[in-house]
Amino acid sequence: MNFKTTCISFFTLISSLANAQDLSLDWQNTIGGSEFDFANDIVVCADGSYLLIGSSESNISGDKTEDSYGEEDYWIIKLNSLGNIEWQKTIGGNDDDFPTSAMQTQDGGYILGGESYSNASGLKTENVFGHNDYWIVKINNVGEIEWQNNIGGSGRDYFFSISQTFDGGYILGGSSESNISGDKTENSNGHYDYWIVKTNANGEIEWQNTIGGDGSDILGEIIQTNEGGYIIAGQSSSDISGDKTEDCIGGIFPDYWIVKLDELGTIEWQNTIGGTYIENIASIIQTTDGGYLLGGHSMSDASDDKSENCLGWKDYWIVKLSKDGNIEWENTIGGSINDYVSEVIEVPGGYLVGGHSESGISGDKTEDTINFSQDFWIVRLALDGTIIDQNTIGGEGTEILYFAKKGLDGNFIIGGASDSNISGDKTENSLGSFDYWLVKLNNEFLDINELNVPSTFLYPNPSSDYLFINNVSNTGISQIEIFNATGQLVTTIHQYNPSHGINLEGLQVGSYFLLLNNDEEIIPLKFFKN
Repeated sequence: MNFKTTCISFFTLISSLANAQDLSLDWQNTIGGSEFDFANDIVVCADGSYLLIGSSESNISGDKTEDSYGEEDYWIIKLNSLGNIEWQKTIGGNDDDFPTSAMQTQDGGYILGGESYSNASGLKTENVFGHNDYWIVKINNVGEIEWQNNIGGSGRDYFFSISQTFDGGYILGGSSESNISGDKTENSNGHYDYWIVKTNANGEIEWQNTIGGDGSDILGEIIQTNEGGYIIAGQSSSDISGDKTEDCIGGIFPDYWIVKLDELGTIEWQNTIGGTYIENIASIIQTTDGGYLLGGHSMSDASDDKSENCLGWKDYWIVKLSKDGNIEWENTIGGSINDYVSEVIEVPGGYLVGGHSESGISGDKTEDTINFSQDFWIVRLALDGTIIDQNTIGGEGTEILYFAKKGLDGNFIIGGASDSNISGDKTENSLGSFDYWLVKLNNEFLDINELNVPSTFLYPNPSSDYLFINNVSNTGISQIEIFNATGQLVTTIHQYNPSHGINLEGLQVGSYFLLLNNDEEIIPLKFFKN
C-alpha cells in the first residue's frame, strides 16, 4: 500500500471512530497562588521536561514559593516529564511585567520575552524608556538570570514573540507606537506598527525594522523560516501607506497581514487577507511543503478572501498559504457563540488547532461546554483543512487556552488559565482566582503509529553529539541527507544504526534539516546542533 492510500485509509478510519472514542487526559496539573496566575507559553525541553512561563500577582501561597516584586511578575516553572514542579523563579520589578514567549536556547538555558512597565527595581536592572517596553531575560538551566535587556522607545511597545535564530541570536516581534527615541531608530508610520528587533546571542541589537501603514498594525507572531528569513503574522487596519501595499479589506476593521522578510529584515512580499469585518491572527507555522498555516479568528461572513459565513459571533479561521503567500485553502470552524484560536501545529497527516470556545453543540462543534462556560477546544484537521476530530476540555468555570505543543513522545501538551474547581475534566480545585492549568493529552485513537502512518521525530533535539530517530529499525531507512541552514548538503548517510544514532561531531553549531528516505516517502525533519 502506498503512502497516499495509507493516508486515505487513516482518515476513513478516523471518521468511523470519531463518535465512538474520545481524547483522554494522561495527566494534568493546576498550579497557582492566591491571586491571578496566567500561563502564556510552554517550552518542550530537549530531555522531555517542560518550562512553563506566565504572569503572576500572587505572593507566597499555594504552589508559589516567592513573593511578587510588584503588580505582576514573570513566573517561570520547570516541570519534569510528568508535570511535577522541579523549580520555579519569580522575576520582576515594582510594576507590571508580562512574559508572552519563551524558547530553550542552544546552550541548554532559556530565553524569555515579554513586556515591562517597571523601572529598575526588584530583579530588573534598567528603567523603561516610555510607558512599557520589551523586556528580554536570559536564564540558565536552573533559572538564574544570565543577562537581561530592556528595549523600547518613548511610547508604548507591546511584545508578543521571540525565538532563537540559526546564528545563535534572537528575533523579537511586537507592536510599537514609539517614534525615534530610546532604542527605536525609525518613526511610527501610523498608530501602531510591527516592530522587529534582531539581537546577537547576548541580547544586543543588531538591526531593527518598523513596518506598518497609517492605521494600527498588531503583530501576532514572527518565526524564522527554513531558508533563513522571517515570516510575520499579524493584523492590520491600514490602507495603502507606509510599507503597506494593499488597502484594508475590512475598511476600518483589521485583516490578517502577512509579511515575509529576508535575513536582514527587508520586506520580500506581503499579503492582506480577510473579509469585510474583523480578523485577528494568533499563530503562524511554516509547513513541510514550504508554505505557511495561519490560525486566528474571524467575524466576517463570506466576502473577499473568506468563502464561508461566520457560524457564530467569532470563529476559528484557518488559512493555508503557498511558499509565495498565495491562499491554497481556508476553513471557517466554529459554533454559535465565540471561538478563539491560540496556536496551530503541523502533525503527520494534517494539523492540530488549539483554542478556547464558548459555543455549545452547534455548527462544527460536537460537544457542549461544561456548565455553559468557556473551555479549551482542540480540533484536528486533515491536510486539506477538513475536520477529522475535536475535543472540548474544561471545568465548570472559564478556561483560556494560550498554548498547544507537541511533546517528544508525539502526544500534546496544552494549557493556559483556569478558574474552575473540580468539575468536568478538571481534577483539582482552583488555588486562587485564575491558575495555570496544564493538560497532557494521551490520544490513542488519533495515535498515527497505530494506523501505520509514521510519526517520526528526532531526539534529543537540540543535541551536541548524537541524534536518534524514533519509530524506525536499521532496515527501515535507505538514506539520510543532512543540509545546513543555507540548503547546502553537508552529509549523506546510507546505513543508519538505531543503537548508535547519527554522529554530529563534524557539524558546526547551528540549525540543520534532515531528509529521511524510507523507500515509501521522504520525511523532512529539523534539528539544532549545540
